[in-house]
Amino acid sequence: MVFVRKSVWANGGDVDDPLLFWYAKGVGEMKARPLSSLAGWRFMGAVHGIDTGLWQQYGYFTPGEPVPVPADQTLYWNQCQHQSWYFLPWHRGYVWAIESMLRQAIVDAGGPDDWALPYWNYSDTSRPNARLLPPAFSRQTLPDGSANPLFVQQRYGQGTSPIVLPAGDVTLEALSVTFYTGTSRASSGFGGLKTGFSHGGGVSGRLESKPHNIVHVDIGGQNSAGPGLMSDPDTAGLDPIFWLHHANIDRLWAVWNAAGNSDPTDAAWLNGPMDRKFVMPDLAGNPWFYTPAEMVDTLVAPLGYTYDQFVQQKALASLQASGGTGGAESRTMTGPVEMMGANNGPVVLKGAVAAVTMVQMEGGPSPKLAQMREGTAPEAPRDHRMLLNLENIRSSRDGIVVDVYFNLPAGEKGAERVDLHAGSFGLFGARKASNPEGEQAGNGVTEILDVTDVMSSLENKGEMQGGEVEVHLVPRHPVPDEAPITVERISLYRQPS
Repeated sequence: MVFVRKSVWANGGDVDDPLLFWYAKGVGEMKARPLSSLAGWRFMGAVHGIDTGLWQQYGYFTPGEPVPVPADQTLYWNQCQHQSWYFLPWHRGYVWAIESMLRQAIVDAGGPDDWALPYWNYSDTSRPNARLLPPAFSRQTLPDGSANPLFVQQRYGQGTSPIVLPAGDVTLEALSVTFYTGTSRASSGFGGLKTGFSHGGGVSGRLESKPHNIVHVDIGGQNSAGPGLMSDPDTAGLDPIFWLHHANIDRLWAVWNAAGNSDPTDAAWLNGPMDRKFVMPDLAGNPWFYTPAEMVDTLVAPLGYTYDQFVQQKALASLQASGGTGGAESRTMTGPVEMMGANNGPVVLKGAVAAVTMVQMEGGPSPKLAQMREGTAPEAPRDHRMLLNLENIRSSRDGIVVDVYFNLPAGEKGAERVDLHAGSFGLFGARKASNPEGEQAGNGVTEILDVTDVMSSLENKGEMQGGEVEVHLVPRHPVPDEAPITVERISLYRQPS
């Protein structure tokens, strides 16, 4: 049987939809199992990541309770691949594994044996409520009066209720990137840079950066107690909305492939990392080892699923209309990435005040950005892009979204000047990557924004005569004084795509 994953909004998105009612029942069954159970909700959340301090703070861990044997903790826990070219295939196997467990729990509870995990397509511009957190996740009870396992208290969003994702955070620029593997920290590709086993820290691939990272933060948010579950990789897998978000990221990978773009053919990607193999517990409680090569085709074993064709074809038609298609061969960039300039040093964000710095381009913005965009400068063909790198972002807390603007006039709010908006990034995984004792030695994370259009606009208006641009980092909510955000360097690159 090939299972079909359907949109969460297919039948209203509420708990009276059998798809979501049975999802709630399956989640409830798995939540009732102890942490020591390999088929338990918390065990599978820990596969993504676990911080016992945070888990205890939020009521998901009690000191002294039965835990898995050390061998199982070592084998299965803390595996999530972030800032890595393994981000997509590792998560595909992870989502498939819990989907199989949920389906078995649903069948055991008398539910349908063809149940498949729904996805949340928050980027669907044809659906007015697409960016709204589906109501099934905000209800506290199910139709039968029992507690709703899909509802969690530690889902704070950006401070408003209901949670609605900002339109600019769910755009799909990543689908226009035609090469999977990035070549440098300045050019991360659709799927990320070539890495070994990478449990967070470093450079996010374009799809991982947006919509993945920023949607995590938009949903989780933070309050005085700290980040919401979805805002931190060590708690994200505990929130039932996590799995619908990742089903959608997985669907976008399938859409990117269906548009003619290819995954890596490098044996180092196909076979997975040498230092730690990807593994999930199967339905019998045995280890299931898998490789990225086995994750490429969702229709064949061991996976055996697809996405409802209406939505996928609609996404493909939209992508093709925007020119974001390619041929069947795996692509790399056609030329070197050129650094155009950088600021003079670290930038610190604290409180509600925007941080401002200047990026000076050596020799000015030559060739002219307007010419570059229109393809009239022979030394700068049409397919060059301008990329702003926010390097080595560090913080002791996740859950903040920062908007980036160019040349924002004094006294004006960013929301009033969308023409100067260069992009946004969300802190997801920065906490762990900033720990000097961690795997990344405290180097933080790096985010990349495509700023071609806004820079071309400034050039056309004559606002870059001196070859410099003022960069404003504006936090959407105050940055706690005890957890400031630092950006080690802000640099500007020109990239052939």
